[in-house]
Amino acid sequence: MKALLVTVFALAGAAALAAQPTPDEMEKEARSLRVDDVAWRGIAWKSCLLEGLAEAKKTGKPAILWIFIDRPVNDERC
Repeated sequence: MKALLVTVFALAGAAALAAQPTPDEMEKEARSLRVDDVAWRGIAWKSCLLEGLAEAKKTGKPAILWIFIDRPVNDERC
């Protein structure tokens, strides 16, 4: 009985490993899901609020303020 259980679990484990996609397959699937032409990529994003407000006033378009804080204030990575 033990041998049968070991065999069943070994075969199930091997089947699970065989079902996992390779890194190349995962990369191909990720590329197929990516949309190349999205509107937000064409926006000239401003990191300075004053520059953004000046451009919005000049072009007559609305300004959208997006604030996202997940790092310390003194973090110089961005």
